[in-house]
Amino acid sequence: MEHISESKINEIRNSADIVSIISDYIPLKMQGKNYFGLCPFHDDHSPSMSVSKERQLYKCFVCNKGGNVFNFVKDYENVSYFEAVKIVANKVGIPFDYEYKEMPQKNKDLYEIMDFATNVYQNNLNSEEGSKAKEYLLKRNINDNIIKEFRIGLSLSDNKYLANVLSKKYEVNTLVDLGLVEKDGLNVYDKFVRRIMIPISDLDGKTVGFTGRIYNNEDSAKYINSKETILYKKGHILFNYHNAKPFVREKKSLIVVEGNMDAIRMYSEGVKNVVALMGTTLTKEQISILKKLRVPIILLLDSDNAGEIATLNIGSELVKEGLSCQVVRLSGAKDPDEYIVKFGIEAFNNAIKSSVSYFDYKLISLKENKNLSNTNELISYVKDILKMLDSADNLTKEITLKKISEEYNLDYELLKQEIEFKKEEKVITKVPKKKQDNYTKCVYKILYYLMSDKKYLAIFNTKLGFLKNREERNLVREIEQYIEIYDKINFADFLSYSESKDIIKDLVKRVSEGTDYEELEDNTFLEYLKVIENIINEEEIDKLKEEIKLTTDINEKIKKIELMAMLVKKRSDKHGRN
Repeated sequence: MEHISESKINEIRNSADIVSIISDYIPLKMQGKNYFGLCPFHDDHSPSMSVSKERQLYKCFVCNKGGNVFNFVKDYENVSYFEAVKIVANKVGIPFDYEYKEMPQKNKDLYEIMDFATNVYQNNLNSEEGSKAKEYLLKRNINDNIIKEFRIGLSLSDNKYLANVLSKKYEVNTLVDLGLVEKDGLNVYDKFVRRIMIPISDLDGKTVGFTGRIYNNEDSAKYINSKETILYKKGHILFNYHNAKPFVREKKSLIVVEGNMDAIRMYSEGVKNVVALMGTTLTKEQISILKKLRVPIILLLDSDNAGEIATLNIGSELVKEGLSCQVVRLSGAKDPDEYIVKFGIEAFNNAIKSSVSYFDYKLISLKENKNLSNTNELISYVKDILKMLDSADNLTKEITLKKISEEYNLDYELLKQEIEFKKEEKVITKVPKKKQDNYTKCVYKILYYLMSDKKYLAIFNTKLGFLKNREERNLVREIEQYIEIYDKINFADFLSYSESKDIIKDLVKRVSEGTDYEELEDNTFLEYLKVIENIINEEEIDKLKEEIKLTTDINEKIKKIELMAMLVKKRSDKHGRN
């Protein structure tokens, strides 16, 4: 991780009032000396997130999320830590032009190759052969600006062109592994030939693969995608995500389509909060990405039968995961790309505005091909609805049952008996914390104190001065160095400091999640130190007992017995004083 001035980060954090910043994202209400709001990081129904203006920290007492203003923005916006710093800097009006891009060092060369290949394909569009492909794109209203923004290119008819260019600079086997070329004995040739090349980017916008589309009516597969590689995991990517993300916040929704050409078409027409699945399935990794955006999802899949089945299946998965899901089904065209070309962007936007909830869409789909005047088919339809209601909230159950009761003249109470109404809890059940042993629990408390006020380091060194695990000792050393440099310490600033220290970063995060940011009390700190001292002492006694059993040298055995007796006496003296 590259170094950024700690003083600059502290300047930004100290200029940013955490209450004001978090209030931009969620409503907060003052209770006592702290502010409380619904935690955005879990399904919260009763305000469980506390924000301290005095200490510039937030903490959820249900899911254990907590930290300073940068931690909140990082998790809420789903960005890197330094992107969060930049967002906060912009909010408080402090110039922060540092551009930080995370790239795994071990894959840096591979990303470079993919970027180089993208540039080659782009340059091909300006060749004589490329003029026909360019003409095809322009006829489809894909203009120069969109071509440039999406870095669209062309693979040439010469099936060794890319292989020849890249192999001068890179190992052929690496090019094969990345899916750019194929090898047959000694022959090396291009994977993509005579196709419009659309780069596929990962969530950070780095090229990891390609979609190749025919443009000259050849008798060939319409689309060919890159194979999965160390960089390209199809189920971990949503096409256009890096472009769409800023507009998702603005529009407060995300539109999900099937194909990347649909996404490109919509984006070029100003509908920029769109991503593509590049298929008709949704993986758990993609659902995880969608959940982090915390906005309603609008499913806009192809209008064919496969698209309808995919809409039902994907919608069901989204609802199970607690996501708000709307559905749009287009008529008169097979996909959004064709619909916009055929009917125009205004008609398309009206179709988006007419989206229905996934629940209503499924009710409509259950009616299809059923003769509801037939008793057996009506029974089947109602049973399907009741089954669907199993996972619905009580309000949805109530409204739906009354609707079908009135529509089909069915007894409401009878319908109600057929479905289990679950009593809604007024207070959300707490997410169980990972069980900690007494040592870990007290050590986390001690480390929290040490990171919160420099006076506790002196007390620690006098009364205890030692922790069992190397990771814990590393953190104590970092705390000592921090205090030497700044002559002070507070938890909010040290959280920022730890982000650039891989040796302590994970432990600081665990301490943050494992403590409730309690008020600092000297006597309480001393109690934590006593607990740890006693635990270490007990372990040392147990260890000596085992060693005494195994020791055959009488003089060595006597020494160990004397040492154990001294530790036992020390323990007894402490208990007597307590």
